[in-house]
Amino acid sequence: ILRTDYDFDVQLLEDATESEILGAIVNLRSRVGRNDNVLIYYGGHGELDRDTDEGFWIPSDAKQDDLSTYVPVDRIRKQIKAMPAKHVMVVADSCFAGSLTRSTLTRAIKVEPRSPEYRSELERVINKKSRTARTSGGLEPVLDSGDNGHSVFANAFISALKNNRGVLDAHELFIQVRSKVRNNSPQNPEYSPIYGTNHDHGDFLFVKR
Repeated sequence: ILRTDYDFDVQLLEDATESEILGAIVNLRSRVGRNDNVLIYYGGHGELDRDTDEGFWIPSDAKQDDLSTYVPVDRIRKQIKAMPAKHVMVVADSCFAGSLTRSTLTRAIKVEPRSPEYRSELERVINKKSRTARTSGGLEPVLDSGDNGHSVFANAFISALKNNRGVLDAHELFIQVRSKVRNNSPQNPEYSPIYGTNHDHGDFLFVKR
């Protein structure tokens, strides 16, 4: 959908190893420019070390119960901070994905999509830097299964992108996804700035071609 309906340049990694995940994100830094938008979507397993409050993504070559073979979320965060792109969004559909964020997003587009003020609001958020994370849940396990071979969260995300008829700002996308996920699971999706990455109250826009 991102490739065909939104003209994204998509790099797909399936059953990715630790080096493949980190390598792909590091390589993005040299590929993107200051006016580019970057979306990193992770669908997989996650873990939280409650003693250190550190989150991890679990690659395909990880060893069971061995944190040293996992991908620390903090390493992902540092790479995102260093990217020159204007807007970077991480979508994490995994357990304990909320470790990417620290606080609830307070800025949002609060005008009706068809109102005269909407265009000026879009221009404002487009011109400001953003570093945000959209997660399938907070600091808790989430459901792997859903309909059509996707998780509950992924189904809601896909549906929102399919039903968009023009421009969909990330906050409105979050509202739609959260509503569907809450209606079909005990999960509570989150959408927040990624702390420590110089987020400047911009936002990600999905423009259907």
